[in-house]
Amino acid sequence: MAFEKVDHHVTADDDGTRLDRFIRRLHPDVNQGRIEKLLRGGVIRLDGLKAKSSARLYTGAVVTMPRKIEPAPASATATAQATPKARKPAVKADPKVVATVKSAVIGKGKGWIALNKPSGLATQGGSGTRHHVDGALAEAFADHEKCRLVHRLDRDTSGVLVIATDLSTARNLANGFQRHDHDKTYLALLQGVPKISMGKINAPLLKAGGKGHERMVVDDDGQPAVTLYRVLEQMGKSVSLVALRPKTGRTHQLRAHMAELGCPILGDGKYGGAEAFPNDAVTRLCLHAASLTLDATGRGGSSQKKVTAPIPDDMVKVFDFFGLDAASALRSAADPDCFEDN
Repeated sequence: MAFEKVDHHVTADDDGTRLDRFIRRLHPDVNQGRIEKLLRGGVIRLDGLKAKSSARLYTGAVVTMPRKIEPAPASATATAQATPKARKPAVKADPKVVATVKSAVIGKGKGWIALNKPSGLATQGGSGTRHHVDGALAEAFADHEKCRLVHRLDRDTSGVLVIATDLSTARNLANGFQRHDHDKTYLALLQGVPKISMGKINAPLLKAGGKGHERMVVDDDGQPAVTLYRVLEQMGKSVSLVALRPKTGRTHQLRAHMAELGCPILGDGKYGGAEAFPNDAVTRLCLHAASLTLDATGRGGSSQKKVTAPIPDDMVKVFDFFGLDAASALRSAADPDCFEDN
């Protein structure tokens, strides 16, 4: 059977994600058995090669798959369901994580829920990660049968995280994140002040360092990476508040680009070293996904919705310490003209 194939380029939102989870995000009505069969037959490939469902993706990888994947025939599904298999009992989510996820809701629409994810909570599970948003969704939103992630935030980044509650919306949102259709604006506190108050950083990023010490470095051989930035406020020459908009989705893009400016994000030891912790007031990575414009229908125009995530208390304390206005910063992040001169 001939399939019309399409290449999906993996962005930072899906770095480290399992291949089968990535496929289900784009084709939420296709079951695991169907995915396994397509992978075994080489119909779905990773970087042009056959791959296992458990393969971990990385930024810049290419997943090639049919544009449309038909679910398994009903008869096959019925046969599979009629044959009982021994299953491990489901792991119950930590009640504290479930409560955190439920209390993090900041917006709802047809087919989606928006959370204000706290810093320190992983979006998805992985090696050594027991507690995460994904694992708490079924219990936190038991009235929705098909809750699923459509993008990710780094563990230490707080802010807007969108969950799809039906298959059609999951597909539309996931495709939109792949195409960078959903504008994301972040707020960050920097060590130092950029020399130019507004600009565009166009600096390719390449992963360097050994296992456990990986970091992104600016390198001409890296993946294209573009970030818009604007200085909103500053405290002398020691600390500045900036709005950031990634136009591409590379791993640690904002963190690496700010370090390239000579102004690492406060609380970012990986890219800023000890200088990123100028005093005891800085207790977390000061990066917050403040605003997201999303289109859950794929039609654009009036169907677009803007979601704004209040700055969490642990980051507001850092704002207050440096005499910066958190409320004003949030208004700027939600302003559609924030990066107009870029």
